[in-house]
Order: sequence, then C-alpha cells, then structure tokens
Amino acid sequence: MNDTDFIPETPDTAALKRDFSKLRSNLDAVKDKLGTNAHDILDRVADFIDSSHLGDRIDNIEDELTRLGGKIKDTSRDATARVESEISAKPLASIAIAFGVGLLAASLLRRRTTIVKPVVK
Repeated sequence: MNDTDFIPETPDTAALKRDFSKLRSNLDAVKDKLGTNAHDILDRVADFIDSSHLGDRIDNIEDELTRLGGKIKDTSRDATARVESEISAKPLASIAIAFGVGLLAASLLRRRTTIVKPVVK
C-alpha cells in the first residue's frame, strides 16, 4: 500500500492532478515540436551547405593557403640565399651596414628610454 492510498481525494487534488496531466501532455507536445524543428533546421543547414558548395569553397581556400605558404617558403629561401651571397661577396660592407643599423637601433632605443623615464622630485 502507498501513503497516497490513505489520503482522500479532494476537489483541489483532483484539479491539481488534471492540471499536471495537461501540463505533462503540453510539455510532451513542445518537446516533440522542438525535436521536429531541430531536425528541420539541421536539414536546411545541410541543404544550404550542399547547394552553396561551401565545402568545395573551403577545400579551395585550404588549397590556396597551402600553395601560398609554399610560395612564401620559396621566396624566403631565395631571399636568404641572396643575402648570404651578398654577405659573402662583400663582407666588409656587410659588417659596416650591420654596425650602422646597430647604432641606429641603439640611438632610437636610447631616446625612447629617456622619454619614458619618470621625473623624480
């Protein structure tokens, strides 16, 4: 026997049971409708991706990025080889240029640190 077997049913409890039953059926209907809507949305998204050839476009972009990455590697390799050959051909000029660039960088950094220094009172 349950504890509920001893409780007499009043009009209020009967109304609550009916209300809960209606609520349960309404929630089931909402759940079913949401499931159907979710499936419809997923189908529409899949159709859009298929119809717009989005997957093919992404593949093309990936291929293009791979091609450009290879081109950048080749260009940087060529530039490095050119710089190395120039340094080998003119070592004194290369040292002088590097020294000048170092002086310029030191000068710019020195100015920057003097501007940023706080004033002490």
